[in-house]
Amino acid sequence: MVAGAIIGKGGETIAQLQKDTGARVKMSKSHDFYPGTTERACLITGSVEGIMVVLDFIMDKIKEKPELVKPFPEGVDAKMPQDRDKQVKILVPNSTAGMIIGKGGNYIKQIKEQSGSYVQISQKAKEVSLQERCITVVGQLESHLTTQPAPHALLMLR
Repeated sequence: MVAGAIIGKGGETIAQLQKDTGARVKMSKSHDFYPGTTERACLITGSVEGIMVVLDFIMDKIKEKPELVKPFPEGVDAKMPQDRDKQVKILVPNSTAGMIIGKGGNYIKQIKEQSGSYVQISQKAKEVSLQERCITVVGQLESHLTTQPAPHALLMLR
């Protein structure tokens, strides 16, 4: 799994990453998937710069091991690009999803236009009482260049 490459043997890789960036990185347990998916959650906290370095590291690991990235489950938006190694999924509290969408969808439209990324926010869960919604950002991730689509979109979300 990609998570193993992120954590490293005995947690060495993730510990060094945290030391180098000052960011805190927590992975969900090996079979603790986000509801409705086969994906583990990774919580990154810290400065924007530190978070972007960790994100870049994780995306590099996904690119190195594309065969380990699971295909999308059924029911995923058919219009969404399917290159998982170019995607970032961000969980945000239900209470902040409206701020990201903006009045009449204006802010999310602005993010899409200015960043060149595909951005989708999941619908509020009806059958499960999830406290968050998933934002999927799809675009090129090129090391820390804020002019590249996906990092630019992520910086606009902060």
